Amino acid sequence: MRLTLCLPGMLLPRQALLDTVSDLELPALAHLLGKARLHRDLPATHYVRIMQRWNLEELPAAALRLLGEGGAPGEQPWLCLDPVHLAVDRHGVKLEDPAALALSPAEDAALRTALAPLFADVGELSATAPGHWHLRLAGSCELVTRPLPEAVGQAVDPALPSGRDGAHWRRLLAQAQTALYDHAVNRAREAAGRPAVNSLWPWGEGRLDADLAAPFDALWTTDTVLLGLARASGIAGFEPPRRFETAAGRVVAVLDNLVGPARSLDALAWRDALAGLERDWIAPAVDSMRRGRCDVLHIAAFGPDTSLDIHAGRLELLKFWRRPRPLATLAR
Repeated sequence: MRLTLCLPGMLLPRQALLDTVSDLELPALAHLLGKARLHRDLPATHYVRIMQRWNLEELPAAALRLLGEGGAPGEQPWLCLDPVHLAVDRHGVKLEDPAALALSPAEDAALRTALAPLFADVGELSATAPGHWHLRLAGSCELVTRPLPEAVGQAVDPALPSGRDGAHWRRLLAQAQTALYDHAVNRAREAAGRPAVNSLWPWGEGRLDADLAAPFDALWTTDTVLLGLARASGIAGFEPPRRFETAAGRVVAVLDNLVGPARSLDALAWRDALAGLERDWIAPAVDSMRRGRCDVLHIAAFGPDTSLDIHAGRLELLKFWRRPRPLATLAR
């Protein structure tokens, strides 16, 4: 087995990382950091790294998510057009986590029915799950957008979407915001103290490549975009087990336990999540390498300031002269 653990959110901003892990005991991770080959790189998202491994210039997230959620994208171009809540604070406008909306099927259907006519000239609107809207585009569309998972918790750029069709789409989104403002679903949600759907987020435009070559034999993830990528590539794709398990071939496991705490800078929740990954994944994987059941362990860690590759083969573990290296040393 050759295992890649993809851990978005593992690298907090430098000072936050130093403050958060200074007294956190992570013996298996420290053992790896001391013996493995380390490579720092510019900050990037795990989506970008996965695109690079698949030799993709763009990730057609809408078509892949549709496929990953049981749809049939065919050869048509698709665009994700997800309902979101934009919050205003003293720093500006911020995109809240869409999962917090927790739209019911009835709410989702009512909002989609009201907004679909606004987009009828550019495509046909459908949904695979509440909050997961897909627009089958009627023609070519040149947009520059930001993937929703990367934009959550961040300030909203008023210039997005941009590109050749950006101005037209900004007008469409303004019309959608007006329609949402006084919609009965939003009135009921606000009366109940729940966040309103006050905008839509376009992202992930593209069509599926008919010939995707996978660099792995299996992809373990809860992300339906990546599950769609696995299916489109003809490899096994399913949710990761609760803890490390040996498997045949080259496996990449995308574990998002750290994403939420890292996004909100919730130090206690982040520490608990990392300790859980140490217990359930890193320590058992290192033990499996010692027993000869896992040949290679690669950890791809991501954060806002840097990304880090931790690469260890069984021979690296035999380098007894290399001492453990605590995670805090990476922040110094």
